[in-house]
Amino acid sequence: MYAKQFVMGIEYQMGFYLSRASWAMSSYLKSRLGQHGLREVQVGFIGVLMALDKRDGQRLSELGLAISLEKSTMTGLIDRMERAKLVRRQLNPEDRRAYRVCLTDRGRAVAPELRSNLEAAYEDLTAGMNAGELELVRRNLIQLIKNANRLETNRRKKP
Repeated sequence: MYAKQFVMGIEYQMGFYLSRASWAMSSYLKSRLGQHGLREVQVGFIGVLMALDKRDGQRLSELGLAISLEKSTMTGLIDRMERAKLVRRQLNPEDRRAYRVCLTDRGRAVAPELRSNLEAAYEDLTAGMNAGELELVRRNLIQLIKNANRLETNRRKKP
């Protein structure tokens, strides 16, 4: 009985600390980006900007796969990024029903500054943790995400 209560407490704490860490990191990044003239870059834009900086002109489905977001989420995200003048949709000449997402001039200009700020921010945020500890956290978070995705997929399959 005691062990089960202890485990339940750990599970609750794990979710709480994951949520709190995500909020704290996002808050710090938002503040840092604003201080460095990148106010239009919302934290949610970072994955898209970095993926397009690596390979511009991706289809929405490719981009979603690259940053682990579903197409329905990507559509709204790209809409907000277009309003911020960071990306634009361009018709795909190979498939006129689809389009490619491309960086605008502003998006291209922001990307190196964003990358530099991200590197500095993560250095700040991971102070006191060595490479081995960070890798262990990364692997465990990936496993947690895989488990949650598998469980949700199985739940949806049940009638």
